[in-house]
Amino acid sequence: MKKLVSLILSLLFTVFIFAEQPLVKDIKALGGKGQKITVTWTLPAKTEKPIKKLYLYRSLKQITSYDQIKDKKPLAELKATYTSYTDTVTDFKDYFYAVIIVTDQPYDLILLSFNSTVNGAHLIPKEKKDASIKIEPDKVYPDGTLRETPLPYVDILDKNYDDEEKISQETLDSTKELYSSKKNKNTILKQYIFEEDMISPDGGDDYLLFEILKTSFVQRKYDQAIKDLNKLVGTNISESTRNRAYFYIGEAQYLTGDYNAAVKTFIKIQQVYPIQTKKWLDSALNKL
Repeated sequence: MKKLVSLILSLLFTVFIFAEQPLVKDIKALGGKGQKITVTWTLPAKTEKPIKKLYLYRSLKQITSYDQIKDKKPLAELKATYTSYTDTVTDFKDYFYAVIIVTDQPYDLILLSFNSTVNGAHLIPKEKKDASIKIEPDKVYPDGTLRETPLPYVDILDKNYDDEEKISQETLDSTKELYSSKKNKNTILKQYIFEEDMISPDGGDDYLLFEILKTSFVQRKYDQAIKDLNKLVGTNISESTRNRAYFYIGEAQYLTGDYNAAVKTFIKIQQVYPIQTKKWLDSALNKL
């Protein structure tokens, strides 16, 4: 009993001492069935000196001391506001991760479960599927429901994102001339879902996007969907996933009646999805 109390007191003391130090905490790494391992952590509430950037390290061995990594090049150099990173690997080895905060210099302290992962993360082998089974996804989810696909539980990552890109009034005016018309002013468009987002992916960026669609967008919780999608687009996800996320942001803004914001969002990706964005821009501009 005394040993247990002593251990608890020691842990509480450690938490208290390092709570406001330039040290991330709650680091976790999760592997998927694709080629992605997602690493997440929590930034300190405040630090004595401002955080300039973060260094992310990867190793095949548990990182227990700064001496193990001080002479190695970081896997990634990240912005000071980042709380996640998606790593790409091509094998099924166990990988360990550590995050170092840089103020005037790197803060050279490693604490397991704080800024260094305790357990190794690895990819999950894909299961062989029956080639005779064919899935024919619809273009739109009926009545806000999802295809019945077994899904593991995963938290939506608390990620940071940059300020929204500004769209000039000149661009808006030129877009109005291209897309606006007097037809179908009272028609409200329905949700559109890209085929690749119709069923649960194996993991990685696409899975994070799918989870947002599943938990908020198709449930018509559009304000929450906009918030979660904006966080997602600000992280280091793939360009294709980011473009689709922007499309869903535009849809959600349109479906909440914020047509001006929807126009700005669709303009960002109109060259990527010219056919799909045309009718949304047309309808949104007609309603302004």
